[in-house]
Parts: sequence; C-alpha cells; structure tokens
Amino acid sequence: MNLSEEQVVRVIKPERVIDPAGRVFTNFSFDSRLIKEGGLFFALKGQRDGHLFVEDAFTRGASAAVVERAVGNFPQFVVKDTLKALGELATSTLGDEERIGITGSAGKTTTKFLVYALLQREYSVEASPGNWNNLIGVPTFLLNRKDAEILVVEMGISLPGEMDALVKVARPTASLITRIYPVHTETLGDAKNIAKEKGKILSSARRAAFNLDDPYQAPLLEEFRGEKRTFSRSRRAHVSLKGWKRLGIGELRVEVAYLERELSLRFPFWSPVFIENLLAALAISSFFLKREPSLEGVEPLPGRGRIVRSADLWIIDESYNSNPSAAMLSLLSLASLEGRKIAVLADMLELRQPQQEHREFGKKVSMLPIDLFVFVGPLMRFAFEEAMKKRNGVYWAEGAEEATALVRRLLKGGEIIFFKGSHGTGLWKEVEKWT
Repeated sequence: MNLSEEQVVRVIKPERVIDPAGRVFTNFSFDSRLIKEGGLFFALKGQRDGHLFVEDAFTRGASAAVVERAVGNFPQFVVKDTLKALGELATSTLGDEERIGITGSAGKTTTKFLVYALLQREYSVEASPGNWNNLIGVPTFLLNRKDAEILVVEMGISLPGEMDALVKVARPTASLITRIYPVHTETLGDAKNIAKEKGKILSSARRAAFNLDDPYQAPLLEEFRGEKRTFSRSRRAHVSLKGWKRLGIGELRVEVAYLERELSLRFPFWSPVFIENLLAALAISSFFLKREPSLEGVEPLPGRGRIVRSADLWIIDESYNSNPSAAMLSLLSLASLEGRKIAVLADMLELRQPQQEHREFGKKVSMLPIDLFVFVGPLMRFAFEEAMKKRNGVYWAEGAEEATALVRRLLKGGEIIFFKGSHGTGLWKEVEKWT
C-alpha cells in the first residue's frame, strides 16, 4: 500500500512536521529492522522505546518517522501518541473489502490459516502474519497489505478494553470466536468475563459464526442481530461433525455436514482436537464460498500441530502456546496413539492461580497412559510434584534446554515426542533443533 505524505498528515494530524517534502510511503513498521526503502517508521513506546531506533530505521531506508519527541535531524511527524497514530492511519485505509475478524482463547492462528486456505481458491485473500494480532500487529498488517477482496485478521486480547480498540482499527465485517477458555484470567477475569470482552468483536460485524459447543457463546449468539452460522462437534448446526477416522499419525479423514451437504475431507492434522478449528473455518467461510470447500495443499503450521519425522522419532510440535484445557485435550489425543510416548510440558503462563492450576493439571495428567512426562519450568514444578505422587516416569527440568537434553537421554528409539508450552517459556526454540 502506498500513502502520500499529505494523506498521512491529514489522518494523524501531527503537532509538528519536520522537513516536509511530499514523500510517498510504501511500507510501514514499528521495527526498524523491517523497514525498507520508502518506509514510514513508528517509534512506539513499549518494553523498548522505539525512539532509540529512529536513526537505525533511517539507515535502513526509512523516508520519515512518526515520533512523540523529535530525534536528530531526520524527517519526522511529531504526535502525542504514536500507537494511536498507527491505528488511525491503518483504519483510514479500509475500503469495501470483506474483513473477517477471528478471536478466541485457543485455535485462532490455526483457524485463520484454514480460513485463508479455504477462501484463497476463489478470492484474492490476505491474512495477518504470525501472531500479529494485537494493537500493534493488526494496524501494521493493514497498512502493509496488498489489494485483496478478503482480509483475515486474527485479533487477540489480554486486557479489558483491548477488543474495543482492535475493532475500532480493523472494523470486521464478519466475526468468529473459536472457543472461550479461562486464559489470561489474571487480567480478564473468569471465562464469563472473557467471553464478554472477546464478544465485542461482533460489534461491527454483519455476519458471524458461533460455536454451539461453547456454553459461553450462547448469550452472544442470541444477542447478535446479523446473519448467523453455527458449528458443532456434537449438535445439529450449519456445519457439524459427522465422524472422523485416523489415516496415519499425522492425518485424519473428517466427515462433515456442511449447509445440508456432506463433505469428506482429508485433514492433515495429528489430533482430532483440531477438527473444531476446521468446523469454525468452514462455518465463517460458508458466507463467501461458492464452490465445495477443499483443503488441498494445507499443512499445519510450526508450533501449532505440525508433525515432523526426525530419524526414527515422531515430533509433535504444539510448542507455540498452552493452557490447561487445551493441553489436556491434546494429551488425551496423544494417549490414544500407539507407541512409546513422551510428553514435554512447559509452564502455562497468564493464569489467575498459576500454582494451584498447575498442581491440578499434574494430578489429572498423571492418570493418562503416556510413558514419560517431562515437566519444564518453575510452574510445572508444581505439576511434577503432584504427578510423581501417583506414578513413575515423571521428570522435571528447570528450562527448555535442560528438558531437551533430558529427553535425549531417555530415548530408546521410535518414540513419539510431544511438545507443548506457553510461548514465553522458549520451548519452541528447542523444538526447532529437533525439526
């Protein structure tokens, strides 16, 4: 997307413009390392003050910077709030494209990926990259997008009021909530309040899809006045699961009732847990698809259900994030697989009662028919203490690097190794060494 200096000034209304020259900006970033020639750099104040990287941005080709205080003699727009300016500029670029907003406590990125895969066969589609799902990532994606008929925007929150701000920026025309779990409870409160906050994604939407298996979505479904689709694993819905069977360790065959038709889909995911993501993606995509849905060419993303064959080992990579509910569901799937199984479980972060919840988790998982458990991190120490009271084959490691070294010592050959943990634990970095 190209924006003229005049367009930028008109939207962000800077208090001061240093060295105006009628520039045209071709790329936009808050990270100086990602700036290219003709870029506009936003000096955001976060864990690190973006003003410290203004000079670096210009050495990499930036044409101007949006700042809250002037830095050096570079071309700059001085504003009161650079984050607000970033959001306002992104919103100003929205047009008549459809914008699908996706939120939930788990499965957002996988569902986004599946929605993109389903729609891109019929439309020009862009999806927000990686975990660009917050008040920085969403507007940055919008500013750097190409022309597309449909935008798929992941929208994640951890604080009250954040969804209001995200909706103001992205203005979804269609919305989807995957499922509500008690995640980010230390800031968002209980699951009922989480549903209320995430439900704000519906406020700008004309269309929405709802999970009938999620009790926290029932009030949202009833209150929504736009066009509705529903999905379910167990109930009659617009998109519902008829059955599934395993074709191999990393592939399922899924039978789906889809708008009064029946689909038989090859689903290249290891666990039936991911079927809910597929149903959600089919439900929201059904508003737009004209042909029968296809998953041709789809493969799981790193950290989100990817399976890798490494020598004589199977690596199941769910290392991107974790919470007690999602982890338990995945472990139940792991327990159903044949072979010697090792579960490497790192800390689950952002819980309201982390010690108690990890202890409860340890009690529950200790009952599963999984050969070895390696608990990782200071919080998982509590899970380890509970599990070791009930069974053998339980280990603890202080960090991710120590855990993988321990696992290598425990190998006999031919194992299935399952990795899951919150992103902040760094477990995903260790998984990369295996894959």
